[in-house]
Amino acid sequence: MSIVIGANALGELASGQIARARRDPRLDRRRGATIADFRVAMEEAERVRMLGIMGLHELTHALERQEQLLGASRDGPNLTSEQARTLQAAWERAESARIEIANDHPQLNAQALISMNSALDALVEEWTPQLRSMRASWLADTAMKETDKANPDASHLLSPELRDGLEQAIQSFVADKLGKIAQLGGAGTKRYEALLRPEGLGAPADRPIPGDLDAALTELGALRNVLIHKAGRVDERALEQAPSLSYEKDQFVRISGDDYRRYSAAIRCYASEIQFRVIRGWPEVSDNDGPDLLRWRDHYVIGA
Repeated sequence: MSIVIGANALGELASGQIARARRDPRLDRRRGATIADFRVAMEEAERVRMLGIMGLHELTHALERQEQLLGASRDGPNLTSEQARTLQAAWERAESARIEIANDHPQLNAQALISMNSALDALVEEWTPQLRSMRASWLADTAMKETDKANPDASHLLSPELRDGLEQAIQSFVADKLGKIAQLGGAGTKRYEALLRPEGLGAPADRPIPGDLDAALTELGALRNVLIHKAGRVDERALEQAPSLSYEKDQFVRISGDDYRRYSAAIRCYASEIQFRVIRGWPEVSDNDGPDLLRWRDHYVIGA
């Protein structure tokens, strides 16, 4: 039996990844699918980086492949000028790719991390108002049920329209009492905990954020600002924000593969943790279902 290569041989995971690459699901849904958008954003950043690295490795063979196409060797005595130009261009592409690989493709690493950092910011900033709304809705529903329980004979006098209006009024009252949601600011996990804590999703005392995880996210935030706003040159503000950075003032930032794995692991682990907090109190959920915070460095994608 012949082996089929192509779409029909795809497994479930690869099939989903290719489908999302072909048509990003964010194009077909409105704002509000915060967790789903985060996961797609992380996958896209990882995928594009990986494709870039794979492309570099493919380009290292450009000269040999061009020789095969032309049926000519770079060292051949009878090269035409056109063949020589074509092979020289192929050599330059291959050499550029080899240099990028030798340098650990820092730009690909940086661009992926910038996208991932943006995804984490959006996860918390978009999710917090949704959590606030859910909380206000739950409190309003509870208040209505308590009112019905206390006045069972009068509850039927409320029309559906009046009941809905009362629930919305209670939700508005609760939202006003809870106050405005803070804006993202600060560094590291404090940047996010300031928004999560008022919604009851701050770091639990028995699941504290490890110091080195917080340091990694602090460093990433500082480097992100340097890469976007300072053309990659470390400034005093970055060093003040993240004293653990292994850079000096005015030094040019190069994000290595090790850096990428460390910072991407920090984002993935912390994002998993804050999502876990929502379900932690459910009877069927145990702490073993949450991420191992002490092993946060293991949360990079295998092969990254």
